[in-house]
Amino acid sequence: MTEQQSGDVRESTAVLIGAQVRRMREARRLSAAELARQAGISKGTLSTLEAGLGNPTIDTLSAIAVALRLPLGDVITPATPPKPVVRPGTGEPEYSKQELLHRMGAGTLTEVWRIRIHETGQRIESPPHAQGTVEHIYVARGGLVAGPVDTPSTLGRGDFVIFGADVPHFYEASADDVDAICVMTYPATGW
Repeated sequence: MTEQQSGDVRESTAVLIGAQVRRMREARRLSAAELARQAGISKGTLSTLEAGLGNPTIDTLSAIAVALRLPLGDVITPATPPKPVVRPGTGEPEYSKQELLHRMGAGTLTEVWRIRIHETGQRIESPPHAQGTVEHIYVARGGLVAGPVDTPSTLGRGDFVIFGADVPHFYEASADDVDAICVMTYPATGW
């Protein structure tokens, strides 16, 4: 990785962490001044971090997580992926197998939906959901093209995709008898 690419990754990570901290603070209905006070950091440090311009230490992020009453991982894990994340299905196990597909953070409400589409070419259109909504789809049977209208993913049996669903998106059968599970998460308010 070049020095430029390394800098871009750090910058991108800082922006994602800053947005996550702000989202969690707002979900807790805390002012920046109150969160900074509870975390034992300056309001300027928090403002810089939330703007995605800081390079906080683990101690600073840990203090913020404690003040928000969250595990550290929930502060540094962005709620919405910047682009769809596809996890291809894996082969059959010889005995048994457990596979983590994705960890959902705190501060979200969760709904589980079953998607069934009978024939190839049939399509379900979806308008944008609330800001911060994420869909996690696992295809149990058939084939599915799903995701944001601009960046859909082609999925087969056993494949898994995660995408931001706060934009127009769709689900289209690329094989007959699609059966899929959609776990939808969206920001909780007032918790």
